[in-house]
Amino acid sequence: MMPPLSTASATPSVNTSSPPRLAVFVSGLDDTPAGRAAVALADALRLWGYGIDVMAPMGGGPLRATLHPGIGQIDLAKRHTGTSVLALARIVAERRPAGLIGVGGDAGLVALGAVRLARQGTPAAVLEDQPPSDGGVRRTLRAWLHPRACIVVSGGTTPPDEAARLVLAAFGLPDEVR
Repeated sequence: MMPPLSTASATPSVNTSSPPRLAVFVSGLDDTPAGRAAVALADALRLWGYGIDVMAPMGGGPLRATLHPGIGQIDLAKRHTGTSVLALARIVAERRPAGLIGVGGDAGLVALGAVRLARQGTPAAVLEDQPPSDGGVRRTLRAWLHPRACIVVSGGTTPPDEAARLVLAAFGLPDEVR
């Protein structure tokens, strides 16, 4: 009779868990202030060791080529930012990122709405310039959704590294995961 085989591994256990993935949502990868801020923020977070997915309603745009190959790109196949909330909520529910960052005024509102709809407890942040004093629906949505954001950062005046540091601190994540 042969002795039972051991189920213990012959090699020591090594932690090979991947770094947390963050998601960045932007209205488009066109050469706009929001597009440039999204690319710069994604690159800063990537350099700190985080996995990044950049999502946009339509995947095209001249800034798409400037994204590092290690940054994921997700095209939500929607024409407008405002109609992307359900598709973004589905992606958040399926992929469960460690945090979602909306870059730009409308994208920030859609990101905040999507995490509420996804009901996963995903923290959300908004990176935007001072919103215009528009009335109606946007002002009401801002008043309702912005208090639910972990942080709202001014994208026009905050350098990408500092914005990344502020967002990570608001999410309770370390500056580097390497």
